[in-house]
Amino acid sequence: MAVTSPSTSSSPNSPAPSSGTDAPHGPADPPDRPSGRRDAYFDNAKFCAAVLVVVGHVWANFGDSHAVTAAYTVLYAFHMPVFVFISGFFSRGFMRSTGKFRSILPTLVVPYLIFIVPYRLQIVLLNGADFDLHELFRPHYLMWFLVAMVFWRLSAPLWGHLRHPTAVSVVLCLIAGSWTFNADGTVARTVGLLPFFVLGLTIDPALVRRLRARWARWAGAAVLAAALPIAYVWQLGTVVPAIDADLLWWNRGYEDMGYSSPEGMALRLAALAAALLLGAAFLALVPRTTTWFTAMGARTMFIYLLHGLVVKVLDYGGHFEAEALHTPAGIVGVTLGAVALGVLLGTSPVRRLTRWAVEPRADWLLKPRQSRT
Repeated sequence: MAVTSPSTSSSPNSPAPSSGTDAPHGPADPPDRPSGRRDAYFDNAKFCAAVLVVVGHVWANFGDSHAVTAAYTVLYAFHMPVFVFISGFFSRGFMRSTGKFRSILPTLVVPYLIFIVPYRLQIVLLNGADFDLHELFRPHYLMWFLVAMVFWRLSAPLWGHLRHPTAVSVVLCLIAGSWTFNADGTVARTVGLLPFFVLGLTIDPALVRRLRARWARWAGAAVLAAALPIAYVWQLGTVVPAIDADLLWWNRGYEDMGYSSPEGMALRLAALAAALLLGAAFLALVPRTTTWFTAMGARTMFIYLLHGLVVKVLDYGGHFEAEALHTPAGIVGVTLGAVALGVLLGTSPVRRLTRWAVEPRADWLLKPRQSRT
């Protein structure tokens, strides 16, 4: 089966990493570690996933290359689910304490209101669209993830009361693909990716630690290496029929993609399985110890929110259309440039300059904490 080539207009709005100090992934400390101590493994995972978001948004402009389309297909088959899984893993506090909900407004809602304005204005000022006031705060491009995180975290207490929370979320995900609300991409993604959030929220941390074993690293490398040639043959469309790429973007319902409910459910279940396998392979390859980029794992929200503004300037300006970039050397160059952009936006100087927008001081919107009996 072949996935349709990525394009600028249909590029998925990639999920994203943290807020506050480390949301939307949540608290800085994994649930199985003492307070005050960070786990280098998870910081490494968050940074690597954030950089892949940047790379994916750049690759979306090079759908004329079969090799890039294959790599793009593999990337989008797992990297959004991985982000959501990690977000759920670090949202366990929302199941236990109502006080955690205080963080939703300053770390998710306020940054959304700040960044949606420049993202919308780019369409008007750089892409020549007409200004429409009623669409000013409507989710655009990568901003959907902040909206989804609000709903996922608000739902966190529910999942702790169910016997089989992940199974229930999978059933809901499959059924929801046939509902009419899928016309809204943000709502469709919120429900479509829900199983990964619930899995991260409820999984036994011991299972995640197994991915750090040496055998898991070799197995992960083998899985990802095998996925690339499979995706290359798949997207050619000569061996099996093409399928709609929106299955990997989780942003449309079955009817909109031209599938019946049984067909759509079967394909979505296959997408869930592929994301689980490839996501586990990715996490198995993440470095376990402190590296030069570990500290940047606490700044993934900066990478996420800021890189989209840069990518869209290049996109709307037609800079990705240069013929020199659509060559093997050019594609390697833009890929390295995307990685460099991710690293730059994760540095301390960028954090100091933009913290007012990414991590705004919005606690004044909340009532003082009150003691409880």
